[in-house]
Amino acid sequence: MLRSLWSGVSGLKSEQEAMDVVGNNVANVNTIGFKKGRITFVDVLSQTMSAATGPEGNIGGKNATQVGLGDTVAVVDNIFSQGSLQATSKTTDLAIQGDGFFVVSDDGGKTYRYTRAGDFSFDAAGNLVNPEGFIVQGWMANDETHKINTAASIENIVVPQDKTVPAGITKNITLKANLNGGDHIEEMAPAHGSVDESGNPATPDDMAVLFDVNGDAINLGKETAKFAAHDTSFSKIYDINGHQIQLASNATISMDITYNGTTSTITVSKSEFNTLGSLASAITKAVSHAFGSHIASLSVTPDGEIKFKDVAASKSITIANIATVGDLNSYLKHALINLQSGEGRSATINAGDSRTTLAFLGKAGDVLAMSYDGGANYNTYRYVQSDTGVGNNDFHTIEDLRAEIQNDIVNGGNAGSSGAWATSTTQNKDWVTIDPNSGEIVIHNYNTNNKVIGAVYSNNLKFATIMGTLSGLVNSGAQVSSQPFEAAVHVTSIDVYDSLGNKHTVTFTFRKAAYDPITKHTTWDWKATVPSPGSVSNDSGEIQFDQTGRLVYLSSPLAITVDWKNGTTQQVINLDFGDINTFDGLTQFSLPSQTTAETQDGYPGGSLQRIMINQDGVIVGIFSNGKSYPLAQISLSKFANNEGLMKEGSSMYSETSNSGAPIIGTAGTGGRGTFAPSHLEMSNVDLAEEFTNMIIYERAFQANSRSITTSDQMIQELLNLKR
Repeated sequence: MLRSLWSGVSGLKSEQEAMDVVGNNVANVNTIGFKKGRITFVDVLSQTMSAATGPEGNIGGKNATQVGLGDTVAVVDNIFSQGSLQATSKTTDLAIQGDGFFVVSDDGGKTYRYTRAGDFSFDAAGNLVNPEGFIVQGWMANDETHKINTAASIENIVVPQDKTVPAGITKNITLKANLNGGDHIEEMAPAHGSVDESGNPATPDDMAVLFDVNGDAINLGKETAKFAAHDTSFSKIYDINGHQIQLASNATISMDITYNGTTSTITVSKSEFNTLGSLASAITKAVSHAFGSHIASLSVTPDGEIKFKDVAASKSITIANIATVGDLNSYLKHALINLQSGEGRSATINAGDSRTTLAFLGKAGDVLAMSYDGGANYNTYRYVQSDTGVGNNDFHTIEDLRAEIQNDIVNGGNAGSSGAWATSTTQNKDWVTIDPNSGEIVIHNYNTNNKVIGAVYSNNLKFATIMGTLSGLVNSGAQVSSQPFEAAVHVTSIDVYDSLGNKHTVTFTFRKAAYDPITKHTTWDWKATVPSPGSVSNDSGEIQFDQTGRLVYLSSPLAITVDWKNGTTQQVINLDFGDINTFDGLTQFSLPSQTTAETQDGYPGGSLQRIMINQDGVIVGIFSNGKSYPLAQISLSKFANNEGLMKEGSSMYSETSNSGAPIIGTAGTGGRGTFAPSHLEMSNVDLAEEFTNMIIYERAFQANSRSITTSDQMIQELLNLKR
């Protein structure tokens, strides 16, 4: 009787412990990284009433007689099945997919705890910690090489939020570009009178195929700027900027003419002229009427200028105070004022000499107008892009234009007067030259007096920009220069960084230089420049393409040395223009010149902006300079027997003799799982399973209690026999 009582008691105890396990599982249904428990029962040692006997003689064998004494709990296992992953928006949340445990420590790595709960964050000191303040263990990256040595011992992961990275000096530039194979090949015009390498006269550039310093074609036209007809209506006449001239009906022109000591104001109204030719005739008639004789003649030149010629014998004519009344086109007024050498200045024309207005165009076209002030005379000259040769203010090449300007300021050009700048002692000097390196037109002043170059006009805006820098005061012994002319060029720039992280611009200019009809190779020259005060050595080289546009030659060394002159050391930058006999870098196709890709490996210093963690557990820092580097890597431990680990609370475990020693390594290796960034592993508790177990354990508890009450009733009956 007593044995059944104790068996029931053992059953009650076991089922109670089973309910404890179920209750703990249910309580941790939402605990991150929790692994459910499972209880296992075993029976208790039975009491043997009689031993088993074997067969003997005619008597068979007999089994042992044993009575069980109940059950007990053998073990409560931790079931390490994979829990569901829940996505979060937190960068430092991590879940483990597969086998393995995070390693954490609260004593600098002297002892470790292990957990599947990856709800980490950075504390004020930059430590990566769990909610209990244990620091996650792993490997730190080298601050200089940014490499992570996972063969080293693990340590605290610390990422200071004020972490910075130094600047990276530019060591390499890679450039991919197409250089237009359809551009003309012309030699830049060297200084006037010089020769090329073979001793032949230098061949200047054709103006029709020149470029500005930005690599844009100037696109000067030919035979487009001639004045077509002297009697063209003003509604069909253009100024030298290509704008149509339109005059109001009430426009009136007046000027003071002084002849033989007498000054008379002549006036011409719009009703007296409607063409450039009739304007010249009207002014001639007004002057003759004022003085009673034909003392001056105005005519229209083939270049579209009105020429005022003094036809009086041994007498001079002075023009002053040109004025307008009503709506007179601003360009026409400006052109006429040129007869009096500018605003507020009179001009005296000697007998037989002449002055001209600024130019007019019969139709819009490419033209250049420049005026030269030599003191007594202020002459304006008009230059037209043409193939008609030299000597009539037409030009075809840079050398043509140089020669025309030289002729005008020294010899008086087509203005009919002597040159204003030259003297007997300077007559043979080259007043106008061409810089052999840049292709700039340079005007020199060898006189003892200062000279003035007036405004420079052109209806071609790129041409006007190039030549416009000539305008202004030219002091005695000084010079002025135009902007450079370039032939078949491509210009591209890239920003680079010095050792302090300062940004600088390196500009590469590619210029087509020559073509070899034997090899059929086209040669381009390249040159590297940097802004002042920096300087470049090894700054130029040569490249060649074959007839297919493929790169076939690069001069060496293909590296530039830059001195920024800002306290940094000289910087050597290797250049990568592509591999020989390939199309992977520079090419020469008959397409517009353009840069398709350019890279450099320098960068400024930067501060940490944010971090991200990849599935290998590498913590990557994103810095303000756009760079990203590995900062650390989270380790992952693996045990031979996960169930042998001992729970330490707070979702952490410690090793035991039955778990085996931890094998620490990187995620995804040696049977370890991988990390799921911005995810957390949920509890693996199944509520349906736990509720089912509750019912089973409750019924078992009831059954065991019945065995106790029944045994009690049997004892009571035994006691009742005495009555």
